[in-house]
Amino acid sequence: MDNKVNDNTATKLPTLDEQIESVLEQIRPFLQREGGDIKLDHFDQKTGVCYVDMIGACSGCILAASDVSDSVQVMLMDSIPQITKVELVAPKETTEQGFEDLLRTLQEQQKADLEMQKINQEKADADKRDAELATDDKKETK
Repeated sequence: MDNKVNDNTATKLPTLDEQIESVLEQIRPFLQREGGDIKLDHFDQKTGVCYVDMIGACSGCILAASDVSDSVQVMLMDSIPQITKVELVAPKETTEQGFEDLLRTLQEQQKADLEMQKINQEKADADKRDAELATDDKKETK
């Protein structure tokens, strides 16, 4: 009997790197919100260690190591049984660049917050004027 699989019916399973990327895609929005990101550096099949690189504002951040051990490692190990450990590779970009990215993100957030405060104040002022006009109208009709 021929054990050959028909190429037309075989489904291509995702590679290990693709599986890792899929899990990292779930994590990225949280890091990107703070001006950072994560990428797969490499996976050592002999040891089962997955090496990741924190980039942007996350690069050189003192919380990066705990982020990797607390959440990234848990998610990867839960999703991919071949992974035995997740390690953070040394930052490739300077810590100064990471701080500059974080500072830029914080400045953009502060600018957005100030714009929102201005809009809210304008709305509150308009509501107050409308209420005063309504009160004046009631007095005139009496």
